[in-house]
Amino acid sequence: MPVWLMWYFTSLTVFDPLAALLLALRRLEGLLLGCVLLASDAVANGYANYVLDAAAGITLGRIGQAFVTVLAVVLIAAAPRVAPWLHRPGRLGLLP
Repeated sequence: MPVWLMWYFTSLTVFDPLAALLLALRRLEGLLLGCVLLASDAVANGYANYVLDAAAGITLGRIGQAFVTVLAVVLIAAAPRVAPWLHRPGRLGLLP
């Protein structure tokens, strides 16, 4: 596996919880970060499973990659409907 891909997957251990925390705080940044993370994860998994993996046919990795891709598409499609319920950048949401 290329070093850049290992760095990417390792960085998810920081960015995934950050996105979850921001979403728990109802921050728009969490939604945007989540969209970017899921979409980039789908691409990275696709690269790992279709370019680097020489196995033919359906593998568990390819099933997982398909699942992540579906999640990414659903989140990106839902983002415009969810965004109005989140706090905008620069506002803490603590004051009316």
